[in-house]
Amino acid sequence: MRPTCLRCLRPAAACVCEGLPKIPSRTRVVILQHPREARLAICSAWLTRIALENASLHRGVRFDDDPEVRAAAAIPGAAVLFPGDAALPVDAAAAAPPPVLFAIDGTWHQAARLLDRNPALAALPRISVHAGRPGGYGDLRREPAEGHLATIEAVALALGALERDPARFEPMLEAFRRMVEAQLACARGERRNPRHRGGQRTG
Repeated sequence: MRPTCLRCLRPAAACVCEGLPKIPSRTRVVILQHPREARLAICSAWLTRIALENASLHRGVRFDDDPEVRAAAAIPGAAVLFPGDAALPVDAAAAAPPPVLFAIDGTWHQAARLLDRNPALAALPRISVHAGRPGGYGDLRREPAEGHLATIEAVALALGALERDPARFEPMLEAFRRMVEAQLACARGERRNPRHRGGQRTG
């Protein structure tokens, strides 16, 4: 088996931990990850979790029986990081930052269904970020529209605005860029290497 980094869980040769400290934040981040998203090679939710001191990650579709998620959702001022017409732009939310910020990790369809299945979360105020640039997945993943971001990008930009200190969360974005670059390099290498091509079908 290939050596694996026990922090970022990536192959040691593609580890992205260098330059990624444990970053403090006043806002607690609770990441809710759709189970299918956890299977992907690029898992920005896990990278978000290990980058932040004040964060937790929960996998599932329904969180009625998760006491930590229920307790966090009941904290006055808790909010969900999710776009939409009713969402408050993050710059406006910085005047009174939420004590808890939920981030949903999954495709946009999965995220919307997860909210539908968790009425207590769906009822929380929503906060949105606008990057002003394309998301960082590049050719790895097709997003439904320009400006849609990976979980780690959205959380880093949101916390940077809420805490009025974008530079503190920049290492999260840099680590994500390195991870995407490593994954793209690996994919290009496999396409060039005949040993990774599918064999001839016989039937």
